[in-house]
Amino acid sequence: MQVETLYKCEYITGKLETIDVKSITDMVLAKYHANKTMSKHAASIRNEDIRIEFNSEIQKLARELCAAWHEYSGKEIELCWNSSMTDTDPNTAAWAVVHSRGEMTNLHSHESSENYSEGAHVSAAFWVQCPKDSGNFVFQYKPNPYIVEQHDIEPQQGHYAMFDSTMPHFVTKNCTDELRIVISMNFKLKG
Repeated sequence: MQVETLYKCEYITGKLETIDVKSITDMVLAKYHANKTMSKHAASIRNEDIRIEFNSEIQKLARELCAAWHEYSGKEIELCWNSSMTDTDPNTAAWAVVHSRGEMTNLHSHESSENYSEGAHVSAAFWVQCPKDSGNFVFQYKPNPYIVEQHDIEPQQGHYAMFDSTMPHFVTKNCTDELRIVISMNFKLKG
């Protein structure tokens, strides 16, 4: 007998102990209350995405996520934006999402069908504030053309999930009176 794997889709999770979630929370909430969204059009999915600063803590978060992916896969990745890219919007590579009671994120993925070769290849969610019952992160996948399955991750503050950017996912409804805050990032493979 011989077994061959044609396709597998894995994700990694972990905790980043050295990230200052308090300073990230303060920065994100300031942007949230100032209504610094990626789109002012209410029907746009980017309307819920909050612009963030690429301060030292966000840069540290990106470096630690790159290191985690390298440890898992042996592959080097980099944020889909760097400070030398003056003509592109850094918040296409990293942004925050803040959900209040009843809010959720629809099913989506992060790859660019127009230019997949340039990224995003790997995406990440880093949970900054996630009270119990504030919603799960859910992957949706098809083990075959006739079945759709789901896999839930219950977020924990200071933890992350990293996954192939083509993987469809969504976030369930926040059922609390507290805000759920996540930082999302997109990375591309180096070389």
